[in-house]
Amino acid sequence: MKTRRIIPYILSLLLLTGFFWQVGFVQRQATLELTSVKVGLFPEYDQPGVLVVLNIALSEAASSPRFLTFQVPAESEILSVAWRTPDGERIALSHEISDTGKWKDLRFATDAQTIQIEYQDPNLLIEEARRFYNYQWLAVYPAETLSITVRQPLGAGQIQAEPALGRGEKGPGDATYYTYEVGPVPAGELFTLNLMYTKDTANLADPELKVAPVEPINDTTPGRTPSPLSVIMWLLTVAIAVLLLVSLYYWWFKANIMEKREGMIQGVGILNPEKQAVFCHECGMRSRPMDSYCSNCGTELRRPPKKTL
Repeated sequence: MKTRRIIPYILSLLLLTGFFWQVGFVQRQATLELTSVKVGLFPEYDQPGVLVVLNIALSEAASSPRFLTFQVPAESEILSVAWRTPDGERIALSHEISDTGKWKDLRFATDAQTIQIEYQDPNLLIEEARRFYNYQWLAVYPAETLSITVRQPLGAGQIQAEPALGRGEKGPGDATYYTYEVGPVPAGELFTLNLMYTKDTANLADPELKVAPVEPINDTTPGRTPSPLSVIMWLLTVAIAVLLLVSLYYWWFKANIMEKREGMIQGVGILNPEKQAVFCHECGMRSRPMDSYCSNCGTELRRPPKKTL
């Protein structure tokens, strides 16, 4: 039982030791100052996590070259470390990464005044339609200003944050951006921003794999799926054509078959009156077309005279 009681104290001592070691490490790095740190948070931008973009301006008073160390979450994936030329061109910097428990140490050397670090943080908690994210900035170096801008994800509701963000404004890509001005941050301070928003879909704002046509798509592109309106017009055209063909066939059939047949039947009666059925003038019995005498009473039948055409 005594051993169980001692374990929590041992754990607390280890945590305090780690904390003081981290603060000591930060203070040893505090000889360099940062003019500004601009943090861009892009939740569910090109991956399900959060894309973090750090734009850091270094103090001109610092010696050159500068050997820098920044800390990022241990689970994060470093995408790029670069510096920008005066005309905005990005040039990659060689860097080293080492794990230190909760954080990763990102180390590199540069002569540039501005650097950009991009990494993907998978620590976005998703609970059905709700999203939670905790961002932390560990100030290894003192910064004159720290600002954080959050891009509202595609299809998401308004972002709630602690501390509260500023009023959202439209920015690049017609998206809404929220900014929080932290102000100066001394070395060794840990700043935390908690985000929460709702989102019913898993669609990304800028999917990593983009599909584009090799050639411009138009009405003559092979394999192009026709629009519903064009399909309806095509079906209507076919229906009208079929109706016209049926009407023409009926008119031809009536003119050439039915009328000719009726003429033949009528002609048989006109040209061959002996083939017509007649009624006996004595008993009224109907005779067969070829009969000359009534089959009932034997009276000679009277047939109409032949007409000359």
